[in-house]
Amino acid sequence: MADTPRVHISREMLLWLVDRSGKDRDDFVDKYPKWEAWLTGDSGPTLGQAQQLAKTAGVPFGYLLLDRPPALDLPVPDFREGVDADLREPSSNLLAVVHQSIRRQDWYRDYAEDNGLPAVEIVGAGEGGEPHEVAADMRHALSFEVEQRRGSWNDVRKHLLRAFEVLGGLTVATSMVENNTHRLLDESEFRGFSLVDRFAPLVFVNTHQTLNGQIFTLAHEFAHVWLGRSGISLEDPKWEPQGEIETWCNAVASEFLVPREDLQRHYVEVGDMPLTQQLDALAARYRCGTLVVLQALRRHRLRKFLDFDAIYDNELRRLLELAKDKPGGGGDHYANQPFRIGERFSRAIVSDALSGRTPLTDAIRLTSLKSLSSFDTYANRLGVA
Repeated sequence: MADTPRVHISREMLLWLVDRSGKDRDDFVDKYPKWEAWLTGDSGPTLGQAQQLAKTAGVPFGYLLLDRPPALDLPVPDFREGVDADLREPSSNLLAVVHQSIRRQDWYRDYAEDNGLPAVEIVGAGEGGEPHEVAADMRHALSFEVEQRRGSWNDVRKHLLRAFEVLGGLTVATSMVENNTHRLLDESEFRGFSLVDRFAPLVFVNTHQTLNGQIFTLAHEFAHVWLGRSGISLEDPKWEPQGEIETWCNAVASEFLVPREDLQRHYVEVGDMPLTQQLDALAARYRCGTLVVLQALRRHRLRKFLDFDAIYDNELRRLLELAKDKPGGGGDHYANQPFRIGERFSRAIVSDALSGRTPLTDAIRLTSLKSLSSFDTYANRLGVA
């Protein structure tokens, strides 16, 4: 019987595939009995095994045939100044969600132009503006004045996502790649990104972070759209970025959530409270995180802090302890999909596919659904069918 054809993969590439997968080397040894022989070059994987290796590492199959690992670059500007050196090269998960978002944006741009939809007016509307002016414009456009904020933090997040889509934008809020619970996004690698386009501006928020963090990320990415500059970010209220763009977007996001004039007026009501009670009361008013409020108190000199970093870290630990007592996520898969995919995009592509203009196979792939039956169920849940 003829020997099974083998694919030669260099030792350097095999070790790189292990790193890209995020798994331990022992996992590959257990799964592939001839792993050590592959490393020495005495043998190689079958075609099927090689394809599985590429899938596990989240890279194109052709990469396996290279002598050495390629340099992987993000297709959007990288503003992650605070990212760890080990995470500077984008992970396969990060690349997957960025490229999927670009494909969705490309599809929707064509759809918008084919259907005569107007350009989205907010794109670049804040270029050259002062942060407090742009933040005020954002609050007005997104119906997010302080007096309009209602409900839980989750209600606030949903409102911001939907309000941005009402203006013509696209949103994605998810913690995973392609609805795959085994491919969770790392919040220490990135919190969000924006893909700026005149007809299809898209903001992505990594929901593998707290709700308060997600709200700040949304505000920061909205600022990118108003500025007219795409980019990937690692937003953190404590972090003071060095770059001009991230400094501006952070300032806009902070002022958007906690308007200076309103804070100065209402601080007198809580000025005599202990700090923790102050933060909780003000966070409830502004429907944002206490860490954003804490930064605003310092920035506007409403309270003196002898050791701000220690106070910030103490508040962060308090929030982490509170988060332990809260129930986890989950819920109805189809109810969550409009946020994981974006409701504007979902309605457009479902209706276009059902009318026959977009092939169903393309629609299923772009919505990250697994089958025609799941696509039909989703269409019915959206009320498009």
